[in-house]
Amino acid sequence: MFRKLTMIVIVSFIAINAIFLTGVSLLSYKIFFQFTSNEISQTRLALLNENTEKISSFISTISDVGLYIAANRSVSDIFAEKPVSTYDAIQEQRSLTELSNHVSSLKNPIHSIEIYTDRFVGYPTISNSSVYPLEQIEKEPWMNVFEKMDSGWVPKHMSLHHNIEMISYIHRLNSPRGKSVGYVKVNVVANTFFEKMGVDDLYEAVNEPLVLLNAGGRIITQKSSPQYKGIIDEITEPLSSEPFSILVDSYYNVTNKHQILTYGNEMFLLLISKPNNDSWQMVQLIPVANLYAKTKQLGYIVLLLGFCGLLLSIPFAFWIGKRIMKPIGEIIQGMRHVEKGNFEVKIGPYYIEEYNLLSENFNHMTAKLLESHNRLNEEHHYRREAELKALQSQINPHFLYNTLDMIHWKAMDHQAKEISFMVNQLSRMLRIGLSGGQKFIPLRDELEHVKCYINIQNARLPNPIRFDLKIPASLKDFYIPKIIIQPFIENSIRHGYLEEEMPVQIKITACSSKEMENEMLEISIFDNGIGLPAEFSIYSGKGIGIKNVQERIWLYCGKQYGIKLVNQKEGGVKVHITLPIIKSEKERNEWDENETISKEREGKERLQ
Repeated sequence: MFRKLTMIVIVSFIAINAIFLTGVSLLSYKIFFQFTSNEISQTRLALLNENTEKISSFISTISDVGLYIAANRSVSDIFAEKPVSTYDAIQEQRSLTELSNHVSSLKNPIHSIEIYTDRFVGYPTISNSSVYPLEQIEKEPWMNVFEKMDSGWVPKHMSLHHNIEMISYIHRLNSPRGKSVGYVKVNVVANTFFEKMGVDDLYEAVNEPLVLLNAGGRIITQKSSPQYKGIIDEITEPLSSEPFSILVDSYYNVTNKHQILTYGNEMFLLLISKPNNDSWQMVQLIPVANLYAKTKQLGYIVLLLGFCGLLLSIPFAFWIGKRIMKPIGEIIQGMRHVEKGNFEVKIGPYYIEEYNLLSENFNHMTAKLLESHNRLNEEHHYRREAELKALQSQINPHFLYNTLDMIHWKAMDHQAKEISFMVNQLSRMLRIGLSGGQKFIPLRDELEHVKCYINIQNARLPNPIRFDLKIPASLKDFYIPKIIIQPFIENSIRHGYLEEEMPVQIKITACSSKEMENEMLEISIFDNGIGLPAEFSIYSGKGIGIKNVQERIWLYCGKQYGIKLVNQKEGGVKVHITLPIIKSEKERNEWDENETISKEREGKERLQ
């Protein structure tokens, strides 16, 4: 009874009680992890909100500088009137440059201050000037945002004059009459932006990606390691052109939020701060593996307690699994041997009754397959020999060859030239038909065989046959199965013309083509007869000529080649023959060998 597979399975299920302990442990770990991760997420979000508030003073400092220069009385006086001389223009440029340099030197975060205006176009430019033509900044792609704004922030961009990436605040310059005369641009080096704001430690602590958004929800700058570039690009792509919407489609204008995201095979904690006094926000992405490292350590302790209960059941479960699975593996391996054609493989016997019965049936099956395979190979060999002998008896009457040769010379002795000619043509046909027992002959010999047949028919019929041969000389040396064209010529003459007086026109063409990766030789035979009868089939006729050609092509070349007969629109029949391209005797011999191998493989496939 204990050899029954059912009983063994029942005993194995007893071990599931130990697995229950593991389930309890995993559930406990999940609850513990969710609780602690929520607490950590809230703490990190509070830290991010605190740092977001800290950047308000920095933002105000930069924007106040731009506002100060734009509202400065001396700057307003400069743009009050047009310069009256070159000297005045140079003096005004010097005054603006000195003001910009003085202010930027007083404010440590500021790298430089640039003023863009068309007021000094056409006048000389002083050295180290901070004043530039307005057209330079108007060409920048981000400038279109400021067409309807008096001030705003420019995200990280390449500076036109310092060859370094900057983050800038731009404020419009107006004349005393309220007319726009240019812009003042306050630059901060992009790489030091977080450091200047006093939140660089928020990034440096664990090398976590950080994104800064302005009041309009646009990305001003971001900082991350190359390893997180993929997920940062995925997050910031919708933010770069649209109003602030967090990467999860279901969120819009989300603030003071934390959420777990998955990117690739890694999990991240996404933090979105509350807007500060200037309505700026920060978005931080923290790898869960780094954040919850200590939490996982505590969770592992919980899991360890659960796994300790499984230690005693592991050896038992391993032994049971090995005993059950080993015979299955051996049976599968035996099946793979059978798939490869090895029918001599044996498996078993086994202790378990079900496996033992399966192995006995398997061994019995392989023995029957081996017996059938051997019998099929033997039958195929005899069948092939019988087919070839039957074919030769139909188209290669060797015993007539010498007799016809004697008749030819006798006819010559009696000056019977027509009889001599017909016997000679028939003799040449039989010589080509014999071909030393070869299955493949050159195309030129096959065409010679056809010409001999047509010559005999011309001597017999009242009207001559118009025979047109259009085949490139380069194709005539290709090898083809012998006597595959003449049967179609014969069928055309015998069945294609109802009256003997009808003119017979036969045309043969050939070309090479390529289908997928296989090159093929295509031979076409045309006549002008009455065409094929309705519902014609190669195997429907009583004759064996066309059917014999089809079967020989399949036998020698494979079923991807063969013949096709169709009626032409203008009348008559078109015979289309496709064959492999065989250019040399070496290739011909290889096809002979392949034909034998393919037949043996076909026998195995039939068994399987």
